[in-house]
Amino acid sequence: MNGPDLLNLLRSGDINPLHTHLSNLQAQFEAGKLHERDLLRAFQPFQTSDLTLGDGFQKWTETHPGAYAPHVALANWFLGRGWEARGGHTSNRVSDQGWRSLDHFLTQTDGYARHAATLTDNPLAAWNVIGLTSNTRGCQLSLHDVQTQQYPDWFTRAVQDNPGTLALRRIMLLHLRTEWGGSEEHMLTFVRQQQDAGQLGQTDMQRLWAEFHRHVAHHAQHFAQDHALAVERARIAAELHPLQSEQLLIALTGANASPSERLDALHRYLSAAQQENTVPSGNFGWAVLNAEDWIKPELPRITALLASAAQDGDADSAVLLGHMQLVHPAWGTQSARAVLEIARDQGHTAAAETLAYLSEHTSAPVEQRRADILKAADLLSGEMSWHVYQQFPEFQRQFNLEPRQRFRYLHRAADGGENDARFELAQQLRAGNVELGEDGLLRPVDTQPLQASLDYARHLLERAASTDHAPSSKALKAARERDWQAETARRVKLRAVRTGPVQPEEPAEERQTRVPWFLIAALIFGVFRACAHFTDASPTSEVDPFKLLEERAALSQQQDLIQQVADGKMEAILEGDQVKFVPVDPRDH
Repeated sequence: MNGPDLLNLLRSGDINPLHTHLSNLQAQFEAGKLHERDLLRAFQPFQTSDLTLGDGFQKWTETHPGAYAPHVALANWFLGRGWEARGGHTSNRVSDQGWRSLDHFLTQTDGYARHAATLTDNPLAAWNVIGLTSNTRGCQLSLHDVQTQQYPDWFTRAVQDNPGTLALRRIMLLHLRTEWGGSEEHMLTFVRQQQDAGQLGQTDMQRLWAEFHRHVAHHAQHFAQDHALAVERARIAAELHPLQSEQLLIALTGANASPSERLDALHRYLSAAQQENTVPSGNFGWAVLNAEDWIKPELPRITALLASAAQDGDADSAVLLGHMQLVHPAWGTQSARAVLEIARDQGHTAAAETLAYLSEHTSAPVEQRRADILKAADLLSGEMSWHVYQQFPEFQRQFNLEPRQRFRYLHRAADGGENDARFELAQQLRAGNVELGEDGLLRPVDTQPLQASLDYARHLLERAASTDHAPSSKALKAARERDWQAETARRVKLRAVRTGPVQPEEPAEERQTRVPWFLIAALIFGVFRACAHFTDASPTSEVDPFKLLEERAALSQQQDLIQQVADGKMEAILEGDQVKFVPVDPRDH
């Protein structure tokens, strides 16, 4: 059975064939009749955020309470949900909600996996999940620990039972990456130890060296901004293992290499990915979105790879298909709506956001656009929750929302990392208009702000300012220490929140002269390039490149412009293939 078959059995509650299949695989592995690759591949599909699996897991664990397989599968599921909650941003851009949820799910993951490790003789799959959980929390090993081989139990016990394991060595190498708290010397020391131990075959050892060079290349490009080193190491990795041509393509894209070099790396990667039945990373998507028409010869293979992965449950591949439609409509790639709807219905927030972008991009009926926005907001999208708050009366009428839910969406937007919402909520708290109750819900008030409200407001502004949100930085600079003390703080005065530029009541011909707020994200690649007085967003910033569509501006100038568009002070006028921003004359509106 493949991954989708296993998940369908779990989703439908058909537990016995699912349990029998995985238990038999574990028995074959412990008898030395199954390779670790095949065992781990069987459990890997459960690393998903699919919310529709919850009832099936409950039935499985109740039917087989002391069994190994359901506990390992459940641990994988909690890990997948934790990764989904965290998102693909660098750590400084992970929302408050993302950090809380990640910590909760990692705790669940570690608990179930460690219990599973006591339920069978060789719990490699359980140690695998524990290792991935440890990685997600960051490297805790000093260079001295690595030099003296003082490794955690999830590695030492797994290697003791499985001396030839490549999987756990790959996880440990990942654990030692520089950006996670290790260093290149950490990784190099570890790989040399494994080579000296002689427990890996030549092919596996070569793959481990390839991954070492890939990790160095990744850090050189996205963190050290050393594109020459990134390309050099990526070339070595690709020579050692063709699948690492993906990293070479990414490095060449960051270095703005020639189309022929990038096309050659892409061709080599697609051939290797097809042979090894693997799915691309998020940074592969960034490289594709930054390509031009030279990529067209390989588009059929790219879309086939992504469509196959999306149909097998890889939501990130579905999201990339959607982004390709948005950023490069002339490529004519297949519609991603069907696979995105499946991913959204399973609880994938990025898929829900992408559907909202597509609805706006394709001029869907306003009711459909609002429905897509609300579904994304209810999956804790900060950006979409903010839009619901901004245009709450329209959403309230269409979906019969309670008046108090407006503040719930404001809090969800701020908690979900939307900087404009952080600023708005902070100012509402400082104005004494709302309070955050012990139940975690916002409620309207009209009183001097409490100390807890001021503390939370300051936190929200500091988080937004740390990611270059100009209004929040300005508010922090203007505030004095007495403004953060309940005894001396003055209630700030607020201006009304204005809705975005697209009004549901506008005729279609008027809407076509404006750039909807959704497309500000999708058109980052074009809008700010068309305005010569703005600086292009760097393709190699420390922000996860796959999330560029969700970053509406990287510079304070761009933030101010977007705010003016949202406030109705500026509007975007399409002239040919260029976009110009001009002041709005109130007499015309």
